[in-house]
Amino acid sequence: HEPLAYIIGERAFMRNNFKVTPATLVPRPETELLVESLVKAAPMLCADGAVKALDIGTGSGAIIVSLLDYLPAAVGVGVDISNEALAVAAAIGVDKRVAFRQSDLFSNVPVEKKFDIIVSNPPYIPAADIATLAQDVQQEPRTALDGGADGLDFYRRICAEAAEHLAEDGLLAFEIGIDQSEAVQKLCLEHGFAKPAVRMDYAGIPRMIFA
Repeated sequence: HEPLAYIIGERAFMRNNFKVTPATLVPRPETELLVESLVKAAPMLCADGAVKALDIGTGSGAIIVSLLDYLPAAVGVGVDISNEALAVAAAIGVDKRVAFRQSDLFSNVPVEKKFDIIVSNPPYIPAADIATLAQDVQQEPRTALDGGADGLDFYRRICAEAAEHLAEDGLLAFEIGIDQSEAVQKLCLEHGFAKPAVRMDYAGIPRMIFA
């Protein structure tokens, strides 16, 4: 039941192949929709697309690298608590515009550094549900899957701290799990984020929140 991506050592995402190992989550097509939405939103945040982006829990680097790949004037930072994951992340074609940094969410991100976009595909599987996942998915890092008792632990932490690191008119973007849309929107509103919007995935399931 080893994931195919681990066997061949890479996974296609957007227009690049990203190195993956058992230290990283395997990037998925639904997450491409998250990147596409941010690419479309960037000109509304900065007219020339020169946004500053922060990717929380960057793993293989697929989100932040793909975002900068499609936004040639943008710069970004990808953070992850796992040094093993950061050793895998590669700045494909955007080497001079992205930095990878070990950090427990915002712990190693300077408060004075403001971002136009903060994006995260955090662990969001309720802990008790992990044993019910497909056996190949269970081979992926538990730290990238386990979102606590209700799957919302990381959304709570990110929402509570994101405002300190976000530009005044910046955008907070999440990938979410099934049946988490209302709860994550509520968290965004409770922490001062306006107008949370939802986007569906290919199966018509609420999968992304933008606030």
